[in-house]
Amino acid sequence: MFSFKPLLVGLTLATLSSSAFALTTIEQRDYDRLVSGDLTEVKKAAQSIVANNTNNAQVLDVLAEFVAQNYLHAPDYQLDTIAWACRALGETGNPRYRELLTSIVNSDAHKKVRKYAKRSLKSLPSTDASQYVVGSIDLKSIQKAPATNGSSLTGDDKAMFDIASGNLIEIKMLAQKYTTSGIPSQQVGDTLAEYFAQNYKTGQQHQYDTLAWVCKGLATDKNGRYKALIEDAEENSPIRAVRKHCPDEIEGKGPYYQAGTVDLVKVEKQLQ
Repeated sequence: MFSFKPLLVGLTLATLSSSAFALTTIEQRDYDRLVSGDLTEVKKAAQSIVANNTNNAQVLDVLAEFVAQNYLHAPDYQLDTIAWACRALGETGNPRYRELLTSIVNSDAHKKVRKYAKRSLKSLPSTDASQYVVGSIDLKSIQKAPATNGSSLTGDDKAMFDIASGNLIEIKMLAQKYTTSGIPSQQVGDTLAEYFAQNYKTGQQHQYDTLAWVCKGLATDKNGRYKALIEDAEENSPIRAVRKHCPDEIEGKGPYYQAGTVDLVKVEKQLQ
């Protein structure tokens, strides 16, 4: 757990409550992680922001404030999280965080933190933009805000919610788990298969690695339920990583999963 230092500028809980923001499901999940007070959750949020190309300043400003409060005197156990946070601020391509990253690069912060801040700074455009003002957010107040949008789910329900909402970092971790332990249920498998069916031909670069893992995970189904989907992806996906990691032959006589069987939007709404 990390502690948030008092700020001179405080905003009320009502003003900064996550419910006041028009956030997507993934953005809300990352916001809740950032304000949880748990270092592991902050790191997951930063990784998710990178994976999902999040560029919502309402979320990123909270991440920026965490970095601003902790980068200079961070203990060793915080360094990896702060490095991920710096990377996330840079990969947004949002020049709003240029001054903060510049301050980090020119500071006496740990070399790992300065290294990632420098990389991120190079990826930001030099165009004029309103800069984030350190101290604009009272993290202690936000930390009291209740978590929402599926945060209380467990087991298969949580897995299906994460998949249906398109949370890349969670989907990748689930797929990696399934490659060794197998898919826990047909419901989860079908939800994962539908996500794959909707993306293996049109996925963006930041999705490639996740989609490759999903294909490997689906291939572990003992009944070969996803045989037709996987073999089509192996032959026809324009994504090299998907073609490489999808097996070209899978045992199984069906019935096979049919794309469109699961309504991901409906699943997400039901589990929120």
